[in-house]
Amino acid sequence: MSSYECAVELLDVSKEYDKKKVVNALSLCIPAGRVFGLLGPNGAGKTTVMKMIAGLTKPTEGVVRIFGHDRLQDAAAIKHLVGLVPQDNNLEKEFTVEEALLAYGRLFGLDGVKAHVAKTLHEFGLEEKRHFLVGVLSGGWARRVLLARALLTKPKLLLLDEPTVGLDPDVRQDLWDLLENLASQGTSMILTTHYMEEAERLCDEVAMMRNGRIVLQESTQKIREWGASQETSAEKTLESLFIKLAREGDA
Repeated sequence: MSSYECAVELLDVSKEYDKKKVVNALSLCIPAGRVFGLLGPNGAGKTTVMKMIAGLTKPTEGVVRIFGHDRLQDAAAIKHLVGLVPQDNNLEKEFTVEEALLAYGRLFGLDGVKAHVAKTLHEFGLEEKRHFLVGVLSGGWARRVLLARALLTKPKLLLLDEPTVGLDPDVRQDLWDLLENLASQGTSMILTTHYMEEAERLCDEVAMMRNGRIVLQESTQKIREWGASQETSAEKTLESLFIKLAREGDA
């Protein structure tokens, strides 16, 4: 597969903190137009990989490409290609929902920013919250605003770091519906999650990481087929593979 068929390509990427490799010679091609899940126990290196793709930290070694563009050398070309929904709420709490979206759009030099924000508020069911201060929103509404903000510039790639962590089941379902709609429109997505139900529902393919390396990579459809073919209690489901990885380090 060529670089231009990859939404994201990692070539022998490593990242060190305090002389310890948290990502170790990782090579990976994530096809465009797919939903890809990065799974693994805490400390596996998932969030570090996401930060390198997002341009929030530089790899110690190796190359990161976004739709064929070098992440470091072509940062300006990549700026509008990537949207990020971080795990932590980093919205400006003193802004209203509308102000937060306007500020983001202006930061990216979005033409007709007010019209884009008005459309986005409508698309994400945020019109009734437009004058609410971000700091008073519930977790579910805040996640919705983060998602709306990330998509304001119509990025080709959406990065989601634990997108529904801590949310009530009904709110999680609503966000899943929004993400499934984006996937149906061809938006490439990479997500990290500890919810195996979330990965099975949203992802076309998953990679499981441990100690900075990928130890298993497979389509969720193939994993479902493995599970259905098992006759013992040790069925090879995504959840059982995750548990084995966390406990034994070998899926």
